[in-house]
Amino acid sequence: MDSLAQSHRCTIFFVLGPPGSGKGTLCKLVADQLDMPGHRYCHLSVGDYLRELCQPKGCYEAISFDVDKIRNHMRESKLLPADTLIPVLDHKVGLIPKGNSDTTAWLIDGFPRNIETALAFEEKIGKPAGVIVLKCTRDTAQRRFLRRGREKSDDEKRFEKRYGEYVENMKAICEHYRSVIETICVDGACEEYLGKFISTLSSGSRTQR
Repeated sequence: MDSLAQSHRCTIFFVLGPPGSGKGTLCKLVADQLDMPGHRYCHLSVGDYLRELCQPKGCYEAISFDVDKIRNHMRESKLLPADTLIPVLDHKVGLIPKGNSDTTAWLIDGFPRNIETALAFEEKIGKPAGVIVLKCTRDTAQRRFLRRGREKSDDEKRFEKRYGEYVENMKAICEHYRSVIETICVDGACEEYLGKFISTLSSGSRTQR
């Protein structure tokens, strides 16, 4: 049986990096600005989507999921188990209109957070065309994380927890995806590395065709 990604003519990229590395900023820039004939980019911030589902008046998709479980895990900064998270992502990626003649590339940022969810994603949805890892110094990541203040609880303690989890879990992820990983240094200004990010996406998209 074809994977969901194949049936929807969909290319998937995982965009990883420590908290505060700018994953969402880059993905949003590409999704908003990059226009290629027959190919469109969609940005999916896993964290933002989960927060959207958990809002008191969350989007209609929330009725299909265990919102209380998602909300409790996020409140405690715990990773969602694969059996909860993957159906959410499966649903979101599957919203691509079947009649659309364009090939869609999903830029999924902040995923996977561990190897277990990566393997579950592959089994249910499909393998990524590429894994882009944003690399920056710890100080840079922490400064950006605290400056953005996405949530009230985004303080130094939360950064340390998230950063430690990222470093530990990336060992297995990098090993598993070693043949499709591209690392991009993002210590400088966005315009300095945006070109390489786009070039990496274009190369991965051509490989999938």
